[in-house]
Formats: sequence, structure tokens, C-alpha cells
Amino acid sequence: MPIPKPSPDRPPLRTSVFEFMQYSNTSLAPLFPSYVERGAIVPCATLFMGGKDAEYGHFFHENTEEEVGLVIADQGALKGTGTIMVAPQLHGVNCFLKDPKDPESFLLIVITQRQSDEGAQSERVFFRCGCNNVLFEHSFDATPVDTFQPDVDKIFTSTPQSAAAAEAFNADVALRTCSRCGKVHEPFPLGAWGWSQHTSQYRAVARARAALTAPQAESVAR
Repeated sequence: MPIPKPSPDRPPLRTSVFEFMQYSNTSLAPLFPSYVERGAIVPCATLFMGGKDAEYGHFFHENTEEEVGLVIADQGALKGTGTIMVAPQLHGVNCFLKDPKDPESFLLIVITQRQSDEGAQSERVFFRCGCNNVLFEHSFDATPVDTFQPDVDKIFTSTPQSAAAAEAFNADVALRTCSRCGKVHEPFPLGAWGWSQHTSQYRAVARARAALTAPQAESVAR
């Protein structure tokens, strides 16, 4: 079957994932952040690095849309370079390094999510105890916007919502205490994932853009 030409308002883009990740401040960073509307294919890059103080923890994620992972390069990872994985809609997430304390180990992976073509889309982030009891879960609406909007700031929903889930979990020891076995869990190592930093930085840049463009809009109105 013939492949249709790309939409004129959403031309194909390209970037080097290696260069992109040198400057990224978060895991699951969209390579093309403007393209997140309905029907969009959203490739997101993540870099895990080993180190003597490295700690990534473990959480679970559920998405009504499937996600595909492609390992770009690795050293000491559980999945080797070139591995392609279709993740179950409910899946565990960690750094996937054999030894996170090995400073020479790393994993550079691109995880691609398809935004739903129609209907609602939802996600869930949750934490489990070793006894498999769910400690805390955070569900959120991830339904994409309907149309491409080139000049509108639109953060990829998974990032701030994942940050919100981890921040709530860390802030309340009751949430980190298992109701089944009584184990009290340590706070999730949120800083290693960069979600909060990215969310704060994104919103600051959005305010900066609005402050710059507001005088221009006022000038046109006059």
C-alpha cells in the first residue's frame, strides 16, 4: 500500500539522539516535543548511567497505548544494542543495568509511544512492595490534543504526572508503608529520573516565551 505524504503542518524531522541526550535534563525526553497531538508518533530518549552512588529504584507504568523500545547503545545493560521491545501495556520500569554501581555501564534507549487516534487515553504510575502489594498509584488522563499547534507550549503529559506521583509517594510515609507486610519503603529516587527538574524548567521557559511574545501581540492589536 502506498504511504501517504506527511501533513504539510507536520513535516518530518530528524535529530541525532546522541547529541540530543548530551543536553537533556530528564528521562523519557521527546526528541520532537512539538509533535504530541492525536495520531502523533512520539519517540522519547532515556539515558541511564551507572555510578557508585547510582540509584534508580523501580516503579510500574500502565498505558492504554503500546510503547516500543529500541536500545541505541549499551554497556552492561540487560538488553543489548539493537534490541527492539514491545512493552506490555502494564510494565515494570527500572534502569535495566546489570550493575548500576558500575561507572562504565550505560543504556541509551528510545521509547516510542503512539498517541491515540481517537477516544480517551490514560496512564497510571504506581509503586509496589516486595510482597507485591500496591503501595500507591497515580492515574491520569493522557488524552492528546486534537490538532497540531506549532506555537503552543505543550509538555509531554507523562513527565509532570510521573513527577507528581513520585513526589506524593515520597512526601507521605504512610503511602510508603505496606498495608500487607508493614515494610516501610525508602523514598523513590526521583532526582535520578529528572522529571521534576524538567517540569519546572519547561514551565519557566513557557513563561519566558509568553513574556517575550506578549508585547508583540499587544503591538499588533494596536
